[in-house]
Amino acid sequence: MAAPNTDSADDGSLVAVLRAYLRGFVRTNMDSMLPARVVSYDDATNRVTVHPLIMVGTTDGQKISRANISNIPVFRFGGGGFFMRFPIAHGDIGWIKASDRDISLMMQHASQGDSDIEDWPNTERMHSFSDAVFFPDTLRDWSIDGGNSNAVVLQSMDGSTCFAVHDGKITIKGDMEVDGKITATGDVKAGSISLQNHTHGFSYSWTDPAGSSTGTTDTPS
Repeated sequence: MAAPNTDSADDGSLVAVLRAYLRGFVRTNMDSMLPARVVSYDDATNRVTVHPLIMVGTTDGQKISRANISNIPVFRFGGGGFFMRFPIAHGDIGWIKASDRDISLMMQHASQGDSDIEDWPNTERMHSFSDAVFFPDTLRDWSIDGGNSNAVVLQSMDGSTCFAVHDGKITIKGDMEVDGKITATGDVKAGSISLQNHTHGFSYSWTDPAGSSTGTTDTPS
């Protein structure tokens, strides 16, 4: 009987031997991509220490946790002078992805603000988590309002605060603070009150003691 997960046609063949060797080499010498949990995060350097969530097995069937991986840059989506930043915290989940070659010199140039960050790999290291990038992800505990199912959404995990871009409109849920001017070419409404068309409920003057609805309020003098 053939062993599990093997092709009986390869039994005793050179192909089977090479396949087994390559499988073992990849398992022990090459990293690719794994889910990981944040252990700590440095916002100033945008570097993270993570703990991989997939264990390794020994030949005698033992399950062993992987070691923490430190000083890993966090992917920060951006371009054209803009970026999105998230407050990475202990316990957050994401993916650690190994680069094809040693990226240490390139990352050093980038952190120093050099205009030319192209460089040669510093070592012969290949497909190693020492040259990884961490991609934050939300694998659990999130909730999207049904009204935003077709929108681009930036929100808190529980949906209590939400900025949603729909086709033709933007909706905001939660309080909004503005440090600067707000300019609108159209009307602005608070409930049913129009900023363009509203009138004050009462105005008093000596010439009109009964009062009237106007856009100004006079004070007797």
